[in-house]
Amino acid sequence: MPSQFDKAIIVSIGLMCIWFFASTLQFSLQLSYMAQNQLPMITSSLRGKRADHIFNSKSIQKKVHQIPYDTGDAFKPLHKIPFPQTVAQEEWETIIHPSVVMRPEKDRDENHAADESKYAMKVPNFWNPSTLKQDVRTFLGNSGERLITPEEASRIGSYTPARTNYDVEVGDVQPEVTWDDGTGDVKKVKYVVDPSPAEIEMLETIYVSIASYRDDRCPHTVMALFEQAKYPERIRVGIVDQIDLEEDYDCIEPEKSCDEGPDQTLCKYKHQIDVYVMDAQLAVGPVFARHIGDRMYRGEYFKLQSDAHMEFVNDWDVDVIAQWESAENEMAVLTTYVSNVEDHYDKETGGRKTQSRPYMCQTDFEEDYYNEAMTFLMHGQQPEGLPTIVGEPLLIPFWAAGFSFSRGHFSVLVPYDQYLPMIFQGEEINMGVRAFTYGYDFYSPEKSVLYHYYHTDKNKKKRKVAKFWEHSDNYKGVETHSKARLLGLIDMLGESVPVPVGKEDENDETENGGEGNEEGEYEDITITWVDTDAEKYGLGKVRTVETFCDTFGIDLKEKKVEKHLCKFVDEAMTLIFTKHIRDDGMGIDYDKIDFQFKDPNEYGNTWEKYL
Repeated sequence: MPSQFDKAIIVSIGLMCIWFFASTLQFSLQLSYMAQNQLPMITSSLRGKRADHIFNSKSIQKKVHQIPYDTGDAFKPLHKIPFPQTVAQEEWETIIHPSVVMRPEKDRDENHAADESKYAMKVPNFWNPSTLKQDVRTFLGNSGERLITPEEASRIGSYTPARTNYDVEVGDVQPEVTWDDGTGDVKKVKYVVDPSPAEIEMLETIYVSIASYRDDRCPHTVMALFEQAKYPERIRVGIVDQIDLEEDYDCIEPEKSCDEGPDQTLCKYKHQIDVYVMDAQLAVGPVFARHIGDRMYRGEYFKLQSDAHMEFVNDWDVDVIAQWESAENEMAVLTTYVSNVEDHYDKETGGRKTQSRPYMCQTDFEEDYYNEAMTFLMHGQQPEGLPTIVGEPLLIPFWAAGFSFSRGHFSVLVPYDQYLPMIFQGEEINMGVRAFTYGYDFYSPEKSVLYHYYHTDKNKKKRKVAKFWEHSDNYKGVETHSKARLLGLIDMLGESVPVPVGKEDENDETENGGEGNEEGEYEDITITWVDTDAEKYGLGKVRTVETFCDTFGIDLKEKKVEKHLCKFVDEAMTLIFTKHIRDDGMGIDYDKIDFQFKDPNEYGNTWEKYL
């Protein structure tokens, strides 16, 4: 017969087996739960002495920020970027409303300092990861002093696993623990993958920046971009929602509460949406709104900028990435004026009605409404037709604000200017020239992936929509100063401009002016502009404005452009210029291009000798 000691050993072994079986069962259930839910990418530092009850202490203390993406050479921990992040839990920066900064000197009085305090705003800080050990703009090409390198570019961009493909085993996961501050007990355990099992598909993440002004279509746009995506788990949205706080609904307000309807799109993906709500009275145009949108970027692999009244095609995320990749150019930016919904998009199927696509190739100088001394390059109506280049996007000279898809470092290197209030016209040439000088190249996608509501109803009648100009009386005199800055930043203002002698404009701020006469004489005046943070919001040094103008037939001195540029852009530009994409894929080397566009109706097809 067994002794009392033997019985004790048997009972102990039995209890250990029961404990082991229960623990294994609990862990299996947790893995099953994890397989059906998106894995959180951000873990907090673990504390407390109960960690060993969940995992061994060495494993639990290994902080996992982001699943590594295996490109052959494993990413170092330094490369990992959390996803999704939120700006809501961060410390925000205090800035002065740009209308106060850009107010004309003559309109400033003893109350100006008080106005600055009155119009102080809290905004998110720009993304600047501590893992780089230096400012991110300095890290990326020394803030535009040189072209960024492939190695630098590879450090920008987070990944997330496809939640449809979780097939993990014991040992593939690390726990994320939530503790009860009162009792010290474990409240919740979730798991993240570390390292990435080969069978899990890793997805590049996409940050979608949307500026909305009192737009009742904004909620639908946000829902559509998640619902029409093949992998909605890869998307994070930053919305700058400019609304009348008493009259308007906000952009992400679901039809019913999330407690009642947790499966509503705006509830299901709310952890992937950041919203910056701004009183409409403080709204001063799309540039400032999109500036805040750039501040909300948090290291995603791609950045999409879109308007707040759009429809997306099925699997748009996979489609647009594939088109970007087909350019084989790290500095590629897919961009164009987007086709209208009514003629081109099938709402029932989520597909395209047509195979045509618009492309950017027309621009001309236009005098400023308030100050004829300033002229802008304005991109007018653009052509649309079937692609002439198949299997890759079409290289184009100009950038469009309503659709822009690029690598995330575009948002870091070419952020929207903080100090351009009341700007609408001129936004695109400012951003486009800046991006060109940083080394970016613009392409029109071969296939449209989203479509635009141009303020019409189903019968193509104009809908009444609110515009930020409704509060323009609050910001008199600001627009002219913003336009001078916009042009000054991209070297398109000129040192002096001719104006009629005696021409007076209460919005002008010039260093000299005439007494006036009736002889039709002109005099040169100098327009000053505010150069605050000009290095950050100005030009890069990879390419010059002169190269941009010479290549595309733009005469800044005479304020003229060579006509019929579209004849060159629609095929020949791509065939000629893409030969000079650098071997490392870091953009087109314009130092190897000596072509200068001339009007083909006057000079013939001068580009044919380059084909």
